[in-house]
Amino acid sequence: MASGSPFSLQPWPIGDKKPKNLGEFIARISVQSGGFRNVTEAKLREEIAAQEDGRVEAEGSSDEEEDEDAELKSVVVAREEFLKNIEVAHQSAMLSLDFVSLLLTKQDPRALSTLSPELRELVGIGTLGASKLHESNITEERRQDDIAVGTGWRLMGVNNMVDSVVAAAEKLEKEMQLEAKYWADVLAVSESNWAVCAMPQEKHTLGVRFGFAESAPEFRNSSIAPLIRNDDGTIRLGLARVGAGSQRIRLTLKKCGIIVDQSPLPRRIPDDAPLQDRVREARNTAFHQELWYEINREARTLLSSHVYSDSSSITWKQDSETELIFTLEDLGDSDDAHQRIVNSHRSCTAHYIYVQFLLFQGHRQNYYRRTTMAQLPPNRMQPPYAILRAVIANNEYFEDCKAMTDFLDDLVFTLKRAGISTATFKSTIQPLTPMLLQNNLTRRNAKTELNFIYYLMHRLESSFELAITPEAKVFVRARIIVGPYIQMHFVISLTPFPPQNSNPESSKDDIPMNEEVKNPLADIYPPTDPTREAYPNARDAIYYIQQATVRALAHKLAETTGEKLGRDDIYWTETVNGPGVVDRDNRVALVGLKEDSDGCLILSLDGRWQEGKKTTKALSTWKAYRGDEKGDSIADAVLRVMQTYPQQQGEGAAD
Repeated sequence: MASGSPFSLQPWPIGDKKPKNLGEFIARISVQSGGFRNVTEAKLREEIAAQEDGRVEAEGSSDEEEDEDAELKSVVVAREEFLKNIEVAHQSAMLSLDFVSLLLTKQDPRALSTLSPELRELVGIGTLGASKLHESNITEERRQDDIAVGTGWRLMGVNNMVDSVVAAAEKLEKEMQLEAKYWADVLAVSESNWAVCAMPQEKHTLGVRFGFAESAPEFRNSSIAPLIRNDDGTIRLGLARVGAGSQRIRLTLKKCGIIVDQSPLPRRIPDDAPLQDRVREARNTAFHQELWYEINREARTLLSSHVYSDSSSITWKQDSETELIFTLEDLGDSDDAHQRIVNSHRSCTAHYIYVQFLLFQGHRQNYYRRTTMAQLPPNRMQPPYAILRAVIANNEYFEDCKAMTDFLDDLVFTLKRAGISTATFKSTIQPLTPMLLQNNLTRRNAKTELNFIYYLMHRLESSFELAITPEAKVFVRARIIVGPYIQMHFVISLTPFPPQNSNPESSKDDIPMNEEVKNPLADIYPPTDPTREAYPNARDAIYYIQQATVRALAHKLAETTGEKLGRDDIYWTETVNGPGVVDRDNRVALVGLKEDSDGCLILSLDGRWQEGKKTTKALSTWKAYRGDEKGDSIADAVLRVMQTYPQQQGEGAAD
């Protein structure tokens, strides 16, 4: 009966009888039992005891009586509620009928029959009426005018709709042209083998990856740019720090503070260049930015190699006058600074290409490790690439090899001027074929290629062979070591090295079968053991060759002079002043080899003998001078000193 239907017989709900606020609550309590003032402890105890007695009596009654009383009570309550709702509905209906009947009695007296007698006696009939406040002002003329206005508005709406459709069609056509231009550029980039994908954080935005998958994480994760459409349909690359700015590494060689060589810079591409060209430029810029980052990391570990870095440049001091400077520069319209350099040796350009190749090789090594080997732990940082190390090592290698080549060339020329026609020299410069490529059956794979390129970069070798006399020969192998530290190794042997072998150690098994003549230097002046220690630079190796040359010459001159004079008392020996040829009469011919103030080699023979109580001296010299090659040989000079009856001699200089 408590339905929410408008035809329910239930009366309107009444308000809750509970107190609405604290004041009302206190007022009700004050009315009951005389208020708070009449409440005593004894009275409260009596009420509590009475409630407990009533509860005990209630608990003692039977369950059946409780059930009967509860059922009877529920039936009575339901009957009373039903009757009350009927009475409320009846009263509401009678009131509504009286109101309507009283209103109608003013217009129609017949409505008196439905009016209750009590209301008729109380107010009478026709006492309640109703009328319109305003008369309607809508006429037929106005109705027609409204129809015309409505028709006009509909026509205007149709015209506006047509104009909107035409404008939308024009906009759509223009948008189609812009989209076609946009997607044509995107397709051109994709056909150029660039990776077009969605942006990582903006899936609805199209982007292009222009970096390298094996770059450092700082550059690999940032080498992606959104393809943003301009108002004219062209594409703008939303480049961030990586790839923006059109930058290149530049190498500058200075001597005494003056620029003598510099690597060139390409021109900056125009802003309206094709999209694929701009993506390629972003890739090149990102590559050089990573190269700058890597050589900065490496420069911090090369202070012992005279490498210094600051915020804008990296400087390698080759010597007190020469320095090589690395910088990261923005590209311009033209490279005027490079064009002003004259007589450039283009060594900076070679180094510029070389450092790029080294970074590219590092990327290939990362790919090989990632695909075939275990990865580094996440908390372990990738060590710096050996880029600057390789540049420094190569420069040291070529300088030392050039010094060795120039020295041996001058030495052979000097010996030939002194009449040693058997003196020869030849060299074999890198690349020597590594063992991994000698066998034609070697399987060529990624590891083989990496090893071969590593061999070319970090295992530079050169071989030199010097023949002083037919018996005395010196074999030199120069090698550069890049890591863990930069060091040059000169290995010297008196027997030929194993052919095309990177191991410089020689043994008796390596001597060819036709090698019957023993090298006299093995007894008179052997080099250091190549298996234990090598010469650390060209200067030490050249010093050994100088000393070995004068001793080999002294040994050979003693033999030839004794044979020519038919004497067996002529021999070579070490004296206080150096090696020389002596006899039993204390005649001495000291053999010397040194450089003058101009760096030119001088071979000298200092002869001394006694004539009575007087010591006679004779000095002969031969220089590595490409001028007049006439003069006595060193063998003739020794022969004159060792003659039994020496004639009066002057200074036989052959300068």
